[in-house]
Amino acid sequence: MADMLRNGAAWLAGQLKSSAGTLCAYKRGNNTAQFTASISRSPFEAQGAGGVVESWESRDYLATAAELPYGEPRRGDMIVEELDGVATFYEVTAPRGVPVFHWADAWQTVIRIHTKQVDRDITFIVTEQGDEIVVPLAT
Repeated sequence: MADMLRNGAAWLAGQLKSSAGTLCAYKRGNNTAQFTASISRSPFEAQGAGGVVESWESRDYLATAAELPYGEPRRGDMIVEELDGVATFYEVTAPRGVPVFHWADAWQTVIRIHTKQVDRDITFIVTEQGDEIVVPLAT
């Protein structure tokens, strides 16, 4: 039975890649390789030492583990995705205490990589009342 489920998970991963895959570049240091991923998201909330609740949303890349060019993702790696003809950069990262990736299935066929966009000039802060504040980054 386990082999049937493992085979089903592998088949499903292939279907996801072929029907909803996006060609991306994976960068580690000076090395770059292409891979195909499906795009998703993960919301996070964490309370800091000062009691401030930080919430943010990760842009996630789901890919087959076999296709990752450099093995398991590492904090600081970059994923480059073309959006509307513009290369957009996402750094592999996650909130403090959260791994930068996790396996999406029990057989470690599909990996979910957490990222944040890093090529913007602004950041957004949401107050407890839900108001959004736009803060330009220092140059």
